[in-house]
Amino acid sequence: MYSPEEYDRIVSAELPDKIKSPYLFSLVIKCMLHGPCGSLNLKSPCMRQNHKCKNNYPKDFSEFTKHGKNSYPLYRSRDDGNSVMIRDHKLDNRWVIPYNAYLLAKYDCHINVEICSAIEAVKYIYKYIYKGHDRVIYQLNAEEAEKIVDELKNFQSGRWICAPKAMWRIFAFDLSVINPAVIVLHLHLQDYQSMPFHEDRPLQDIIQDERLQRTMLTEFFVLNRTNKQTQDLNLLYKEFPQYFVWDEDDRIWYPRKRGQVIGRITTAHPIEGERYYLRMLLMHVRRPKSFTDLKTVNGFIACSFKKVTEIRGLFQIDNGAEQCLSEAALYKMPSSLRQLFATILIYSLPSSPKELWDKFYHSLSEDIANQSFLLEEQTRAKVLHLIDEHLQIMGKSIADFGFSQSIPTMPFVAITNKAVKLHE
Repeated sequence: MYSPEEYDRIVSAELPDKIKSPYLFSLVIKCMLHGPCGSLNLKSPCMRQNHKCKNNYPKDFSEFTKHGKNSYPLYRSRDDGNSVMIRDHKLDNRWVIPYNAYLLAKYDCHINVEICSAIEAVKYIYKYIYKGHDRVIYQLNAEEAEKIVDELKNFQSGRWICAPKAMWRIFAFDLSVINPAVIVLHLHLQDYQSMPFHEDRPLQDIIQDERLQRTMLTEFFVLNRTNKQTQDLNLLYKEFPQYFVWDEDDRIWYPRKRGQVIGRITTAHPIEGERYYLRMLLMHVRRPKSFTDLKTVNGFIACSFKKVTEIRGLFQIDNGAEQCLSEAALYKMPSSLRQLFATILIYSLPSSPKELWDKFYHSLSEDIANQSFLLEEQTRAKVLHLIDEHLQIMGKSIADFGFSQSIPTMPFVAITNKAVKLHE
């Protein structure tokens, strides 16, 4: 990862020196100046209803490059007195779109270059790379001018693959690579593991086959009881794949010799009860030797996994919902995040839903906020309305969680329905 100081070697957001670089200066003026907009031109296409530029121009002056709160860095844009007259308005460094000097001089066209320095930017780019093949609509017209044209038959949907994409496919290059690998760990209650078998095999043989009964979790317990190396490592279940490899054929763990992996325990919904509390224990208890051992605290064997979590004080950690949303916000799109937020309200009611809402509002409203025709109050109401739709399916309402004053009115719903149609 480059440091903000090194970003300046790649990206510039300032007017170049007119004397030393006259050609580059002319290209920046020609291709890389935004606006004018804002108070200088309220009719600019980039203006929103709140009279602000959707691209946040003019930017603030900055003496050095630094990381911002959004997806991209705040590039160096010094108040050095340089300016240029564009459409009868004086524009300075605050109006310069980030560019790479070499690319701009070579291709003589608008090329916005940004440093991809945060996961939000990766998520933004990912949507466009993997949205599917490029598509084109074309029309076939009959030679006879007076012939009635059936538009439904004549409009065809075609696929067009550009040369670089065709080459990538021909050579079978990987479209995506995960590094390090993520190992999904089994999660099941005692004697509730899945057992794969051939349909023609007798049921009695399946029941008596000890190998089929072994899972990642049961063998994790076995090694904690019998293996000195495992006992010395004192691992959590999710840390186990970093040191051991699962053999699917023999259904055993053996020591890892190379490679780096990350272990992730299969998710469990709070509504699943004991399975959910078992997962919670596996995330916090090191070197458990059995299901019974997980239920044991100071010699006392609890009657259920839920009771153990209460005794261990795991319920006192009241930031579970916050941690869940923080992790999900890194890779989930806003629509999925809103559904998760509703699920948390239903099944893992946080102590302060409004504080959780305020903290993750930006991630929950990321797609809605980009609709330039909505004001801030309308955006918040729209997001709450979408969350309320998920809650209604589960038999609740947003009003049940202290948001009753923020539910959008009927006229606003009509506006948003129209907006969705336009967006489609």
